[in-house]
Amino acid sequence: MGFTDKFRGQHNEILQIAKEMTEQMRGQPDPAALRKLLSNLAGKLSFHLAMEDQALYPRLLGAEDPKVKTMAQQFMTEMGGLGGAFAAYNGKWQVSDIRANPEGFAEETRAVFAALTQRISRENRELYPLADAAGS
Repeated sequence: MGFTDKFRGQHNEILQIAKEMTEQMRGQPDPAALRKLLSNLAGKLSFHLAMEDQALYPRLLGAEDPKVKTMAQQFMTEMGGLGGAFAAYNGKWQVSDIRANPEGFAEETRAVFAALTQRISRENRELYPLADAAGS
């Protein structure tokens, strides 16, 4: 089992919830169901970020290779921005807000999911291989 297997599994769970939300937004969306999915996504994302902060980044920042340390610092900085944007998005869209502006919710959700999907892809492709190699 690789060091990043659990992180990758969490990525899959996050992407699955995003997919469910995207499907739920089609047709006549149920604001309460969307809010429930969003809350679930926020919880999983929060847990994932905490695990990265406690296990992944310390591992990478402690690596001997300065390129690994630099990349870890860059990813940490970028994630702070994405994490803040997600927190604002999550706080903004309550059931009544989704019901009042389903088009706005869908538009903002697509933008957040695009950024989240891009970030997950980069972590899987660039960051996690470094973490796996750092433990070898």
